Amino acid sequence: MTELVITGAGSGLCDSILEVIDAVEGDYRLRLVDSMQSAGEARRFQGRTVVIELHTEADLATADVVFDLDGAYVGDALVFKPTASLFVMLKRLLSDLAVDSIKTLQGVVREPAVIEQKGVEALASQVTQLFNGRDPEPQPFGGTLAFNTRTLDESAVVESLHDLDALRNANISIERLQSDSFYTVHASLWLQMADAELIDLMISHSTDQYSAGLGISPDSGRVTNDSGMRVCVRQIAKDWVHVMLTADLEKTIWAREAHDVLKNYLTAT
Repeated sequence: MTELVITGAGSGLCDSILEVIDAVEGDYRLRLVDSMQSAGEARRFQGRTVVIELHTEADLATADVVFDLDGAYVGDALVFKPTASLFVMLKRLLSDLAVDSIKTLQGVVREPAVIEQKGVEALASQVTQLFNGRDPEPQPFGGTLAFNTRTLDESAVVESLHDLDALRNANISIERLQSDSFYTVHASLWLQMADAELIDLMISHSTDQYSAGLGISPDSGRVTNDSGMRVCVRQIAKDWVHVMLTADLEKTIWAREAHDVLKNYLTAT
């Protein structure tokens, strides 16, 4: 039987992952692990109750697949870790393009607070502190994020994008920002295509029409756990397109990635 372990199991990301993988069938057992703050809490999964184990007492040597949400796992199991959102989004969008289909990529990606551990709670706290006339606690953002935007290092993201076939030798310039959105990641990108005929292929990936008043985040509540990435593509020149991508980073990007890792592992074994 496959043993699936999720570290950082007291987080909202773990809850989102459990929602998505609940329908994954196979011969596997789930274990949840976290620090003292969450140990002992219970989660419902596939009709059963699973209690979160204390990380200092949990033996993970038998794990086959680990969703390492808190970065604490050291071992030989197959590991999934939340990665840079723009890489995952463009991997999905550009999967059917050949090597070097894109000559230039320029743009901005705005990452939500959830990229930081306990970032959602920290951002909510900063908002409350500001409304009460207090100086916000700077961590984990390194300063005030509420009603603000902070710059992030883009170098690792740019390096990872060159691993995608379509961007193998592209000229890439990305501005990476941390926004005061809780969950929604937003990217505004300009792509120069190597062949003008690829424009129609890019436009075919559109899920929404770009228009004034288009909401970036959901108008009410969170997206559902089966909501897809939203894509708007416009041709702006003979060989250039503008692409706008938005998604719930926790549910649409990371939870779906975890789902695919588990499903592919069970299929292969």
